[in-house]
Amino acid sequence: MKDRARNCTQDATPRQGRSSLKPGWSPWRVFLGLALGLILLAVAARGIEPGQVWAGLARANPTWIALAFLSVLLTTAAKIGRWQGLFPRTRQPNLLPLGKALLVGQLFNALLPARVGDVVRAYMVGTEAGISRVMVLGTVAAEKAFDVLFLLLCGGLAAIVVPLPPWLGLPLTVGTVGGILLFLLALFGPEQSLPEWVERGIQRLPWESGAWLLGVSQRILVGLAALRESRMALLACVWSASIWTLAAGTNYLLFLAFKLHLPYVAALSLLVLLHVGVAPPSSPGRLGVFHALTVLGLEAFGVDRSSGLAYATVLHAIVYLPQIVPGIAILGLNRRRAQ
Repeated sequence: MKDRARNCTQDATPRQGRSSLKPGWSPWRVFLGLALGLILLAVAARGIEPGQVWAGLARANPTWIALAFLSVLLTTAAKIGRWQGLFPRTRQPNLLPLGKALLVGQLFNALLPARVGDVVRAYMVGTEAGISRVMVLGTVAAEKAFDVLFLLLCGGLAAIVVPLPPWLGLPLTVGTVGGILLFLLALFGPEQSLPEWVERGIQRLPWESGAWLLGVSQRILVGLAALRESRMALLACVWSASIWTLAAGTNYLLFLAFKLHLPYVAALSLLVLLHVGVAPPSSPGRLGVFHALTVLGLEAFGVDRSSGLAYATVLHAIVYLPQIVPGIAILGLNRRRAQ
């Protein structure tokens, strides 16, 4: 049984690299997502004169905007450091390939309505570092698990001070259950028998892809099992705390840029709102969706919608430009080298 599982695991890697990109390239998904984003942008901008938004942009302090942009870059650097720490010490890739893969993955996740970027990250690191691509997906799964836990922590802290929108209740509940189950699986699941349970369950599936799914599941379990190391888990918690503090700091620095006298908890609340709101597939670059959520979040703190839309425009630019522009540049350089 174990030999067969090992063979299935080895067969899983190339298939993953070839087939997992298909869902994200559907033109209809992109079109529908863009239409949704434009509708939400129109709703967010209803009754607002363009001159009001422009006046709000003109009053913004460029120094604070530059510092907010710097905090976005530091957040990305912290994500790269955390990702490297989630690999076993004997198999850790260098920071450069991880950084390139993360930036390209962010590009795909920003522009496409599916999480294709996570698969692209695994493909790039697996190819360049000679590591199983699906095992790399295990580290990405662990990374997402830490983000879920810190999202819930930040959401709880923000909810103590200011009530979150009611529609956040269900996503936070689902995230709580998913995050707890994922961590319990990684930290306390029986390391020897768990893969066998997975194998027995998958063998009952009436389809030919069971062997591939078995390999994928077991490799992901291997990646998550790395969290059993207390040093690795502690380091990931430190990195995650830094990431979320910097991300909330970006929002707060823009408060200062737009002369919005709001507490730091407002920046944290907005961060939670945006993370939950942009998680479902939507428009490329979350255009419109991001703006509507930001306006909604700031209205809860008494910010008028014209100022909120001006703030949302700048925040969207400094968050997504560092995801899109470097990713395009890296893809261009890789294509030139391949020629």
